[in-house]
Amino acid sequence: MIQTQTFSHTNTNVKRYVLTNKNGVCAKITNYGAILTSLKIPLKSGDRDIVLGFDSLEDYQSKAYLKDYPYFGAIIGRFANRINLGKVTIDAKEIQLSTNHGKHLLHGGHSGFDKRVWDAEIIGESKLQLSLDSEDGDQNFPGNMKINIIYELNDENELAIYYSATCDKTSPINLTSHSYFNFTGGKENILNHQLQIDSDKILENNSELIPTGNYIEVNNTAFDFRDLKQIKQNIAQVENYDNCYVLKTEGKNLMKVAELYEESSNIRMEISTDFPGLQLYTGKFINVEGNKKFGPFSGVALETQAFPDAPNQPNFSDGFIHPGEIYEQQTRYQFHF
Repeated sequence: MIQTQTFSHTNTNVKRYVLTNKNGVCAKITNYGAILTSLKIPLKSGDRDIVLGFDSLEDYQSKAYLKDYPYFGAIIGRFANRINLGKVTIDAKEIQLSTNHGKHLLHGGHSGFDKRVWDAEIIGESKLQLSLDSEDGDQNFPGNMKINIIYELNDENELAIYYSATCDKTSPINLTSHSYFNFTGGKENILNHQLQIDSDKILENNSELIPTGNYIEVNNTAFDFRDLKQIKQNIAQVENYDNCYVLKTEGKNLMKVAELYEESSNIRMEISTDFPGLQLYTGKFINVEGNKKFGPFSGVALETQAFPDAPNQPNFSDGFIHPGEIYEQQTRYQFHF
């Protein structure tokens, strides 16, 4: 079942769509930024919201939120994560993209897909489609790109996100969902959550979190999450995880790649995807002024995506979409409670 609600005091084009399955799992999505604003799990103690988000458009546009902008729950594009110096080369021509993270591009530039109003259409009892046209020159990306996102909440307690896009010129592309999870509902931070990631390698970064093109084996390091362990177990060595894990999805349509578990709530989430990478961000720098609920480590982001700076790294899949191609990816989050 899907219901439509008002989400803004002033903008009538912005709505919130409430997807509820037969078990009482409830996902709320707004067509502003295609944001997953809420995901409630029905526990014996009551419904628990397990993602970070707000109840109105005005909260997402407030100065307090945008000052240290954490991208709560948004669909990110055209290119998630970082592009070094905001520069790419296409057909021997260097293109300077929008730079919004020091001298680099982060999450699509100054005005990415996370700040756009999408067209919304309910296409079934459990499916919401969100569509966006990104015009040629948007954040200086080339080509007219058409993007479709479908959220589906099924009765197996699985929230699926289907990504698709086309473009009439060669353009960088890397779409992701930037949801932060906290299975305590904000009563505690996420450091006691247990995490498992099926990955033997992470991308090596420089000091500005730009990939060098090399890989690091996780064996005998703080980055090893091949077995379920508490996030806090090795965090003193790294201070904060903000790393792209190399998944084993190549040549596979869909596979389980990660699991998140919290003991006191007994909530377990399994992530399946066909993306090649998973960005783990433990949220040390979350800071919404005046809101104690949204501070350091208040949520963990597990962003399935292509590799950051892929257009500039010959060792990575190229990170481009070409005319005539259809970009298609999917990620599924299944909940057990």
